[in-house]
Amino acid sequence: MGHFALTSLMFPLLNKGARVVNVSSAAHMIVANGLDMDNLNAEKEYKPWDAYGRSKMENILFTKELQRRVDEAGVDVTAVSLHPGAVRTDLARYIIGEDKFVSMNSNEKPKIDAAALVALPVGVYFTKAVDRGASSQIWLSSFQGDSVGGKFFQNMKEVKLGPAACDMVKAKQLWEISEKLSGVEFKI
Repeated sequence: MGHFALTSLMFPLLNKGARVVNVSSAAHMIVANGLDMDNLNAEKEYKPWDAYGRSKMENILFTKELQRRVDEAGVDVTAVSLHPGAVRTDLARYIIGEDKFVSMNSNEKPKIDAAALVALPVGVYFTKAVDRGASSQIWLSSFQGDSVGGKFFQNMKEVKLGPAACDMVKAKQLWEISEKLSGVEFKI
């Protein structure tokens, strides 16, 4: 709801030609079969990774529906979404839990077993530093790329999405539910 409500409230302030850049994730593929519109808030079942994947799918569908609506209204605004890559942030603390997580910025000595100790260098090797993780956001925000509206990017390149992430029926439903749940009417 955060992307939807914030963009809605800021929309009247956007200049002609503005870009709305939504950070999503390749984790949207966790829900490759699509959103369960009757379980958006995990009322039926909650699993941390599923919830994360759902939220990222919702970001993509919101972006696509926003682009469809601005195009239909003839408004000169471009909406794009992206996957920043696997970035060394503290996101894991919210997935695996505070008790198992030691911040990468902490001076605390981590309490990890031998397997985790071996995995740590591998994790660092296959993840990006935060500044590198922001490259696509910066590139898209600085008006790079042509005809990018409604598209999804990784490493400053368009990535084709699967059918669930292009489901415009669910994108429209999600928009309507987002207005209802957030209490924010998004006027274009």
